[in-house]
Amino acid sequence: MKRKFYALVATATAITSMMAPAAMADDINATVIWRAFDDQFQSGFRIIMGQEEEELGGIKLDMQDGENSASVAINKLDTSLTKGTDILAICAPDRETCESMAQKADAEGKPAVFFNMQPLDDTMEKYDNITYVGAEASQSGEMCAQALINYWNENKDVADKNGDGKLQICILQGEVGQQDVVLRTQAYEDTLKKAGIDYEILACDTANWDQSQALDKMNTWITAYGIDGIEGVLSNNDSMAMGALQAVLNNGYNAGDPAKFVPIVGIDANIDALEAMKKGQLLGTVLNDRKSQSIAIINTMKAVVEGKELTPETVGVDCTVDGKFVWVPYVIVDDSNLDDVLAQSQSLSGDTETEAE
Repeated sequence: MKRKFYALVATATAITSMMAPAAMADDINATVIWRAFDDQFQSGFRIIMGQEEEELGGIKLDMQDGENSASVAINKLDTSLTKGTDILAICAPDRETCESMAQKADAEGKPAVFFNMQPLDDTMEKYDNITYVGAEASQSGEMCAQALINYWNENKDVADKNGDGKLQICILQGEVGQQDVVLRTQAYEDTLKKAGIDYEILACDTANWDQSQALDKMNTWITAYGIDGIEGVLSNNDSMAMGALQAVLNNGYNAGDPAKFVPIVGIDANIDALEAMKKGQLLGTVLNDRKSQSIAIINTMKAVVEGKELTPETVGVDCTVDGKFVWVPYVIVDDSNLDDVLAQSQSLSGDTETEAE
């Protein structure tokens, strides 16, 4: 009996080993080129996409680090094309690099799905086999401004520090001319105007998405206008929002006294921003939904390779499909979902007890 048992096991093992390569051969081979592995937002995004790769199946993702360099990203693209990738997902370091990468992919007849860095309109129009998956930048700007408007309306006695009935704000921008920067900043003003808020922009300057640069800008503005002269800060991302917050904390504000609070709002729902919200230091942030976008990117790649029409059903998440664009909505973070969003971010970092500085 033992001999028969061993024979059955050996036969089953042989059959399994014969079947496994055939199953794997059916998987789509995709290359994902990230702007930078060491970026906090991108790192969490990459982890989530890896998890969704396993969950959804049918595709193998070769993750590549673009090191925030156009030349490195293009070299990674060339290598993947040489290896014969089926499709590319690309988060380029800038919009001009999107054009170069789209051109190279098109020359080799390989489709490309861009994400998190939207190509120029001309690039999207020029090449037939490219798609963009992302969130509409103007929506995040609207949500940021609305959070500040809500605070202003609900706390006018302490929010209007100089009593002039006008909201004095500063705006921290990302990369000069980048589309998300332009759209988010314009949406701030459009939303304030629509709400009937009398406001004044004291300063609007770039900090290139960087926390330390934002800290320097905020220190300059505090010196110029006085900390009580700044009644709100709208930031194009969380890293800059945290730089502004550090400057405010250094001046003894946002530490618990409602009368000594500068409302600051960012975008991305990074873990440090969420923790600062939890402590009452940061007014708000907006979730750039990496989980839904990861699912959308993977399913879009699968649909493109398989020749399926892009629809919300094939993309697999709440989204709007508009030609070559798949738009995944932002989510505002408030008391109703802060704990859940924070828990998810902490699980990605492997730290469930991290506190903001």
